[in-house]
Amino acid sequence: MQRIVNDLEKENLVAFEANPHHWRAQLVVLTERGKQVYTDAMALQAPWINGLSDGIDVDDIQTMQKIMASLRQKLEQDTEEEEPG
Repeated sequence: MQRIVNDLEKENLVAFEANPHHWRAQLVVLTERGKQVYTDAMALQAPWINGLSDGIDVDDIQTMQKIMASLRQKLEQDTEEEEPG
């Protein structure tokens, strides 16, 4: 994870700031360039996701969202049970 954040910093997409709650763990924040790149990516993503869901009933999307949330919760629980310590 740290390597990815370091790479993003080199690209001037994020910056490190002091963390008032933990002196050793810096906060990672988007730079102005990072905010613009994110905004541009979301502008491309919105039409894609809208097209992907086109023709699917809203109730079906809501059902799938509930199923995915349940699966995620179960996976997180399974992962916690497998962690040592």
